[in-house]
Amino acid sequence: MAPFDVIVAGAGVGGICAAVAAARGGCRVALLEAAPEIGGTGVHSPVGLVCTWFDAKDRPINKGLYAEILPYLYAPDSHPREDIHTYREEELKAAYLRLLAAEPSLSVFTSTAVAKVVHRNGTLASVQTTDGREFSAAVFVDCTADGNLAAAAGASFQKGRELDGKLQPGTLTFRVEGVNFQAFGLDPARPHWARWDNFHVFSDALLPLYRRVKDAGLTSNPKTSILCFPDREGTSLLFNQTHITGVDPTDPDSMRKAMDEGRKQIAEFWEAVRGHPAFTKGSKVTIFEKMGVREGRRILGDYILTAEDCLGEARFGDMVAACGYAVDIHDPTGGGGARLEWIPGSGYYHIPFRCLYSRDFSNLLLGSRCISGTHEAHSSYRVMPPISAIGQAAGTAAALMARLGKTHVRQIDSAWIRHELKNAGQFVEGACAPAPLRDGAVRDSGVEE
Repeated sequence: MAPFDVIVAGAGVGGICAAVAAARGGCRVALLEAAPEIGGTGVHSPVGLVCTWFDAKDRPINKGLYAEILPYLYAPDSHPREDIHTYREEELKAAYLRLLAAEPSLSVFTSTAVAKVVHRNGTLASVQTTDGREFSAAVFVDCTADGNLAAAAGASFQKGRELDGKLQPGTLTFRVEGVNFQAFGLDPARPHWARWDNFHVFSDALLPLYRRVKDAGLTSNPKTSILCFPDREGTSLLFNQTHITGVDPTDPDSMRKAMDEGRKQIAEFWEAVRGHPAFTKGSKVTIFEKMGVREGRRILGDYILTAEDCLGEARFGDMVAACGYAVDIHDPTGGGGARLEWIPGSGYYHIPFRCLYSRDFSNLLLGSRCISGTHEAHSSYRVMPPISAIGQAAGTAAALMARLGKTHVRQIDSAWIRHELKNAGQFVEGACAPAPLRDGAVRDSGVEE
């Protein structure tokens, strides 16, 4: 049994930020990843687009570790609202690896899925993994997208929308390399060529070709529009084009069927558009290895975040993260009832600490999209920038709990978490206070509040 202070399950953006935050907080951390490689959705089923990380005044509200992962977003010449900000999956993975390698007290275990959770009287003691090992710790952070660790422990959760339990559809993304952007009337040599003003050109060019296939009944894809994003170098397009209903990430058979359907839809789409002048003989299609899943389990905490909170620009006294992305619900039935509603006014809302832990266990935190929220609220905070902030907050709370010898997450004051996050360059609002040491003294960080 390997002794650690903090165990983090899931090495996507939330888990990596949680693990690094806990390690920087002075803890011995084990980061467990079920897949052979780290990276999660952002690397293995990427959308390519960087969703909103700023408020209505273009002020960053997701910063901290995310600014170390994609620093170009925060450059002085960045135009958050005007430019289409994208990333390439290989550069994202490289950034993740740099962050993890820089922490000597952080150990990464890939191909290591949680199989069983040992707990006593509402406190987690250890996790047993599929490779036969057992890991013990004082604090556990579930950063799996679907709350796998928490569910294995028996934590209460919700899944799907309240009406019928249906989940948002999945998307198998693919990248087309060797794109001639001048055939779309765009010149990648010009500064800020990838602007939202120009976004329509892809649809204008490709939609008529796709519609011929749709009208002829030659595709099973219910999607009626074109959605793709250029890379910053102007060499490729990443397509978020497939639309697969009935995807349940907790059901392996459902995932296998979804992958088959996704590959079929990609072949049908590529056959329709490959004749466009933007796609040359050298154009290459790369289909990503994992299904892009928008929704899974939502572990119940002391508070359940709602769409009313999101769209009402909620402010919480125990705020530990913020989100500026829209309520973005893709119709679970595959019809045309998609909902995209941006956060009004200030352009962001608070995520409270009460959503970042399981109500059922004393030492189980949540650091990914599996936090406590409704189907509608989940559709907003599920994207990478707020998840990075959620993960960093959860990892910071875990470090405080382990360092101070606290036995319950509710003993951690959100002001202590905000203090640590502020020192780490993260956006916070509300009172900040340094955590006491075990002997009752106060650690002086030298940062004025």
